[in-house]
Amino acid sequence: MKIRKVLFSYDIILACFSLVLLWGTIILQVCLRQIFSAPLMGAEEMTMYLVACLVITPLGFTEKENGHIIMEELQVLFPAVIKKIIRFIVNVATTLVYILITISVFNVIIHNMHNMTPMLKMPFWLFFLPSAIGFGWLSIIRIVKHICFLFNKEQPWVSQ
Repeated sequence: MKIRKVLFSYDIILACFSLVLLWGTIILQVCLRQIFSAPLMGAEEMTMYLVACLVITPLGFTEKENGHIIMEELQVLFPAVIKKIIRFIVNVATTLVYILITISVFNVIIHNMHNMTPMLKMPFWLFFLPSAIGFGWLSIIRIVKHICFLFNKEQPWVSQ
């Protein structure tokens, strides 16, 4: 039970770790610039990377918590059966889009395996890894939700 909880909460742990590193990078950059008049080389690139980690990796967590924005203004006008059909179509379509994004990110990583970022010389695949992890995990979460719905099972991350 504990392993399952850790497995399904790695995304929020990674996002919190990214936030702490982001704060540290920004504070260090400000201190070095103001006190020593010597900015930290590559701080902007590292900040962009950490922001990507912070924004993209917790997408699965947001999906598990049903925290995405849903536009339901038009749906309230339809009967219950039509609402269910619309929600099903939207859920399947968004899952397919997440899978497509995941495949696209892996494609970009594969085709740019030997490239590096300009300032830090960070491997390009490492720079895109948060996108691959975030959208890949989001796709897995969506697929698990669909399977649980189809077989009338409880989602594995819901505490019992």
